Amino acid sequence: MTRPARIEYEGAFYHVMNRGNRREEIFIDDNDRWRFYEILGNIEKRYGIIIYVFVLMSNHYHIMLETPFANLSRVIQRLNGDYALYFSRRHRRPGHIFQGRYRAMLVEKDAYLLELSRYIHLNPVRAGITKTPEGYKWSSLPIYYKGKPKLPFKLHWKWILSIFGERKSIATMRYLEFVYNGIGEKKNPGDEAIGGWILGTEKWVEGAIERWEDFSSEELSGVKPIKRMISVVEMEKLVCREFQVRESDLKSATYNNRARMAIIYLTVNYCGLTLKEAGQRYEGTSYFAVGKAVSRFRDRLSEDHELNKKIKWILSNVQM
Repeated sequence: MTRPARIEYEGAFYHVMNRGNRREEIFIDDNDRWRFYEILGNIEKRYGIIIYVFVLMSNHYHIMLETPFANLSRVIQRLNGDYALYFSRRHRRPGHIFQGRYRAMLVEKDAYLLELSRYIHLNPVRAGITKTPEGYKWSSLPIYYKGKPKLPFKLHWKWILSIFGERKSIATMRYLEFVYNGIGEKKNPGDEAIGGWILGTEKWVEGAIERWEDFSSEELSGVKPIKRMISVVEMEKLVCREFQVRESDLKSATYNNRARMAIIYLTVNYCGLTLKEAGQRYEGTSYFAVGKAVSRFRDRLSEDHELNKKIKWILSNVQM
């Protein structure tokens, strides 16, 4: 399985999350949490990142940040590396502290910052740690609400609060009300992300992808395709046979059924087609829509036993 793409450019905005190895605790006590703050402060000064929202849970963290200098990989590698070194020494725990590679979702700031900030600030409520999100000490919400505690890094709260009014006192209460309105809501804004790692409107996503020269379908899907070893034509014939449709139906934008979604999913993941190529072949489908279709179809496979069986039959009958 290939690693998801890391699209980096000046001014990119991300939701970063990392979890403890085997979901074990990465923050044992307040000393650990404060040391994480200090390391984050050092990185902010060194790499010039802009921090908007964060929460530290016992076994994971969330941070919403902006990278004016297109350096996300260096930032998070340094953050995780320095903290892991500290944690291992203090608690005498050799081995990996974090569970694999961190997750970084590229986000359209103007469209999704508010929803994501609410989702992050409600983490302690969903975990049953607190009933009042502003009462959880180790998140950015108390700083939005009361201006405390003082941190070893600058928290850029003004951008979010400015959306709710010019006067800080009024804006703060309105934002807090906005956060509370999300309690009980199970929806995660990140569920709308293409492939789980890029979240935005269609036009914005297209522009972000164009910035990344090495972007490819396997980076989106998270599945390494068998490079051109499976013929697209052969795959289409097998799909038509299993779903009992015509080849022309697969390429018609007006023919939107399981067979059409299946061929898009299969040619992207197993025939090596890029999103753009798949969109052109199955006319009327932008690569934004192809990305969405691939993600939705993969989710559906885990729930639909009959559909899963059909795809397995197709893959078992391709000529490798």
